[in-house]
Amino acid sequence: MKRLEMKFVVIFGILIGLKQADAIDCYNCGVLDNSCNDPFKTSGVPTITCSGSCLKVKAKDSSSNAQAAMRGCLPTSTAENKCTDTSYGGITGTVCYCNGNLCNYALPVGSSMIVMATAMIIYIALY
Repeated sequence: MKRLEMKFVVIFGILIGLKQADAIDCYNCGVLDNSCNDPFKTSGVPTITCSGSCLKVKAKDSSSNAQAAMRGCLPTSTAENKCTDTSYGGITGTVCYCNGNLCNYALPVGSSMIVMATAMIIYIALY
């Protein structure tokens, strides 16, 4: 009986991970806000409700080693969590998009995917 109950818990967790919400919350801070830089401390940082994807931009000037970060909302939803590296005029940066609540605290790892993958492994192990 315990094995069957565990399977229901795992399936429920997977379904929660697959649920698509109409809106998500994203951290919202800009390059002039020192609390936005890494290491990022979420305490006291404002959030914004977003109908698209969360966004994090991190840039570094190679000549001065100055760094800046920005977190916010992308008005359109991206199909997947991903990061893209770019450079222009001595400034290198990373632009990341993610689709979960407050997922732009760091570079996206796909936390909902990790939860789903872990749940699937547990399910297979119990099956």
